[in-house]
Amino acid sequence: MTAARVTAAEVERTGRRVHRVLDELGVPVGGGIAVLARNSREFLGAYRGAAWSGRYCTAMSWRWTPDDVDYVTGNCEAQALFVDAAFPDLAAAAAPHVPEHARFSIGGDLPGFRPWSDVEATPDEPLTPPLAGASMLYTSGPTGRPKVVKRPLPVTPPTNVMGAGGARMLTTFLDDPALASEAPHLVTCPLYHSGPLAYCDGALVLGADVVIMDRFDPEGFLALVEEHRVSSTFLVPSLFVRLLRLPEEVRNRYDLSSLRLVCHGSAPVSIDVKRRMIDWFGPVLYEFYGGTEGGGLGIDSRTWLERPGSVGKSFNPGVEVLVLDDDGNRLGPGVEGTVYFRDTTQAPFAYKDDPEKTASAWRDGAFTLGDIGELDEDGFLYLRDRRSDVIISGGVNIYPAQIESVLLQHEAVADCCVVGIPDEEWGERVHAVVQPVPGASIDPAGIIAHCRDHLGGYQVPRSAELVDELPRTETGKLARRLIRDRFWEGRDRRI
Repeated sequence: MTAARVTAAEVERTGRRVHRVLDELGVPVGGGIAVLARNSREFLGAYRGAAWSGRYCTAMSWRWTPDDVDYVTGNCEAQALFVDAAFPDLAAAAAPHVPEHARFSIGGDLPGFRPWSDVEATPDEPLTPPLAGASMLYTSGPTGRPKVVKRPLPVTPPTNVMGAGGARMLTTFLDDPALASEAPHLVTCPLYHSGPLAYCDGALVLGADVVIMDRFDPEGFLALVEEHRVSSTFLVPSLFVRLLRLPEEVRNRYDLSSLRLVCHGSAPVSIDVKRRMIDWFGPVLYEFYGGTEGGGLGIDSRTWLERPGSVGKSFNPGVEVLVLDDDGNRLGPGVEGTVYFRDTTQAPFAYKDDPEKTASAWRDGAFTLGDIGELDEDGFLYLRDRRSDVIISGGVNIYPAQIESVLLQHEAVADCCVVGIPDEEWGERVHAVVQPVPGASIDPAGIIAHCRDHLGGYQVPRSAELVDELPRTETGKLARRLIRDRFWEGRDRRI
C-alpha cells in the first residue's frame, strides 16, 4: 500500500490546465471525456477540468474487461481520453473511439497517446467563471452491459459547481464543520465510484487536503489516520469487516481520536458489525442511502443506536421518500413496499439509450432504485431488500438481507450470500453460500442450525455450501447474479 497527500491548490491548478486543454481540443460545453486511472492527483485534475467547465466526465473502472471499456468509451461519446499507463490493454480498447491528438497517458508512455507532460506544460492561467458539468458514471454488473445515469446540465451558469454536494454533506455531518476545511479527508476506495468521488471532491472544494490510498489495507488505514490526523473518510461495509478482523493489539496501537466523520453507504451493513464499529471508533459513523440517480437519506450514530437497522430520513428539504405498493398507492408506517424518491433539487435523470429502463424507474414524478422497505412513525426508513433479489417461495416473499445479517453474526462466517434456487414444488427455495473465516470449523449443517436458532422457519436455508471466496465489487456489493445464475442456467426466472 502507498498513499499520497494532495492539496486543494494542486488539484485546482491541474484542473485549470485540463480545462484549457479541452478548450484547445474543441471539446464543446456539454461534451464529455473519459478517464481510466488509479487514485491520483491526475485523476482528480482531469475530473475537475471537465466537471468545472460544463462537460461530462465518465470515470471508468480499471477492473473492467477490455470489452466493457470499449463499450463505455464509445457509448459515453468521449471526445478526450485520459488513461493510466499501468493499463495498456484497457488503453488499447478505449483508444479507437478518440482521435490520437485527444488521448493522454498518465504515469508513463502509451503507444498512440500524448504524454501527461503536455497537460502540465499548458499555461496555468485564470479561466472564466466555472460552469457546472456532471459525472456520467457507469455501473457494471456481472451480466449485461454497464448502465449509466445521464442528467441534463444546467442551462445557466450556477453559483455552485461540481463538488458542492459533497462539501455540503461534509459540513452537514461533521459535528464541527470547520474541520471539513482544516483537516484532511482520507480516500480509501476507487474514485471511479460516485460515493468516494463526491466526498473527496467535496473536501477539496472546502480547501482541505486529501490523503489518497492506492489500495485499502486495514492496518495501513489506521496508520494514515494517526499520521495525518484525518478527520473524515468514506468506507464501505466490507471494509468494516476487514478492520474488525485485526487483532485487538493492532487495533489499539493507533490513535484515531482525530476521526470525526466516517461516512458509509453503497451496501448493507449488519447491525452487529455497525454496533462494533461504533463501539471502537465512537459515534462518528454516518450512514447514507441514495444512488447516482439522486435522493438522499442519512442517519448519525446516536440516532441509529436508538433505531438500529434504519438508513435514516431525508436531510434535504427538497427530497421526500415514499413507500408505494404495486399500484402506486402510498403505504403507511410499518408496511413494506417499493421505496421511491421525489427529488426537487435536481433535474430528472434518464438511463442513457435505455428508455424502457428509464420508464420503469419513474412513477408520477418519483423514482425508485428498486429497493423494498418501510417507514416508521417518524419517517425513518428501514430497507428490507432489493426487489430483484427477493426470493418467492410458495408465494411468500423472503428477503436475503435478513438471513445474511443473521449468518454474519456467526463467528466462523467471513462472508455470505443467500439466493433463491429452483424448486419444483415451491418455485424457489432458500440456499446459503458461505465463505468461512480462515481456519474456522463450520459445515453446511451448522450453518442451517444457526439460522434455525435465529430466524422464522420459512426463512431458514434448505441447503448451504462453503466456498473459498465470494465475488464482491470494489464497493463491497455482492455480485449476487454470478452466484444465482449458475443455479438458473437454462431456466426461466424473473429479473
